[in-house]
Amino acid sequence: MKLKILTPEKIIFEGEASIATLPTASGKISILSSHTPLVSSVSQGEIIIKSEDGDRIFKNGRGVVQTINNQTVVLLANCTEKS
Repeated sequence: MKLKILTPEKIIFEGEASIATLPTASGKISILSSHTPLVSSVSQGEIIIKSEDGDRIFKNGRGVVQTINNQTVVLLANCTEKS
């Protein structure tokens, strides 16, 4: 699936991902390719992205996620990649 993670300042991630795991108010959710359409709030925590290039982990603030037509967009107040 195509995945974008954005903050008001910049694009944090843009590329292909096989799984994106995000924190929400009701627990963690994992979004895979061809996921059913979804709009949800994102809680502060960690986002884990799995792709052919390996796993990447981001520390994130609150935001929203939308997935439709095999494209997922995550809009966040702030986000940084963990090293």
